Amino acid sequence: MTAANALEVGSGFVVATGLECSAPLVGGGLRQDELRKTGHWDRYEEDFALIAGMGVRFVRYGIPFHVVDAGAGPFDWDWTDRALQALRRAGLEPIADLLHFGIPQDLEGVGDRRLPERFERYAAAFAERYPWVRYYTTVNEPLVCAVGSAGLGWWNERRRDDGSLVAAIDALCASVVLGSDRIRERRPDAIFIQSDACEVYLPATPEAAERVAFLNERRFVAFDLVYGRTPAARALGWLERNGMTDARLSWFGRRGSAEGCIAGLDYYRGNEWSVAADGGARPARRRLGFARLARQYHAHLQMPFMLSETNVEGPTVQRWLAETWDDALALRGDGLPIRGYCWYGFIDHVDWDSGLRRNRGRVNQCGLAGLDRQLHPVGESYGRLAHAAALGQLEPLGSRTSLRYRREDGGLAA
Repeated sequence: MTAANALEVGSGFVVATGLECSAPLVGGGLRQDELRKTGHWDRYEEDFALIAGMGVRFVRYGIPFHVVDAGAGPFDWDWTDRALQALRRAGLEPIADLLHFGIPQDLEGVGDRRLPERFERYAAAFAERYPWVRYYTTVNEPLVCAVGSAGLGWWNERRRDDGSLVAAIDALCASVVLGSDRIRERRPDAIFIQSDACEVYLPATPEAAERVAFLNERRFVAFDLVYGRTPAARALGWLERNGMTDARLSWFGRRGSAEGCIAGLDYYRGNEWSVAADGGARPARRRLGFARLARQYHAHLQMPFMLSETNVEGPTVQRWLAETWDDALALRGDGLPIRGYCWYGFIDHVDWDSGLRRNRGRVNQCGLAGLDRQLHPVGESYGRLAHAAALGQLEPLGSRTSLRYRREDGGLAA
């Protein structure tokens, strides 16, 4: 078995892609469903054939929680059955993404106390119905989802206070814990690529140092809770001041687990922040790059990891592929347990330039293929990487990694 065909906690390095599947509720009760906005909902067979033809086997694949569990009556698996059957026929291996920013319509947000139990039933039913699925992202980016929903006020409950943010972190991380437990019961060899943003905060002035220290602790908080670890002191104090009790923290300590887990690091151009004295943050002009950030995350987590999302839009796309790919191979060459690289998503996104807050139908050309299902040049490059990796050939693309090369403005994670 070649490196590109193996994805294990202890070995392997896969070349993967994914289908953008965000589905948050935004202002006016609008569901911004990327499976529909990108056309994948109706064109899944075509998309799977294209992905397989590129030589990619592993696909991060979103399950529409809000469709399966509409809040009344039995679960609706109709579309999911058809899509997963087509995916399987194409010879692809799904990394099932069970919650990607979108929740059932009747819940009051991702901080709703009913979410974990509701999600637990859904995850158990999914694992029961599809016993052949081995790979999971139980909840995509719980910290990003919490911040977007209850910190920035963009999605779902659309709140902007620390109490709501901590409640959202609690509910989403509890959903990971409970859902993963139910999956492990039904699939003991399950592997979880539990993803979140791979980010860093840097002080623009000395006065920002304390705020930066807190943010650089908070970036690990979702990983720490779901893996049953105690967050660092500043982050822990913030959780406690904003409603997370000692009993709740103890529950995460007892129930959280890293069994079968690979940490998914989602890295984008806008994941490095410069923090001003007043606490405001803007994308850093000089980036450290994925390799340096991944080393920080590995030093904290001490477990296998994967570059589980990246993309960029615009004329630097081929350079971005070269930089991030070469960083991943450099980490592997240095003996760090990196298990793969994923360009996300396969099809261009729609309206991610506004963080899905605006329904303008604007196409974001950050995928490997366009909405017309024609490969972009970067998709052709990625296909060559995937085919070579399937033969056991993992070669760098020869990127330049000078500070000048890394001076690019930020983008949006998806």
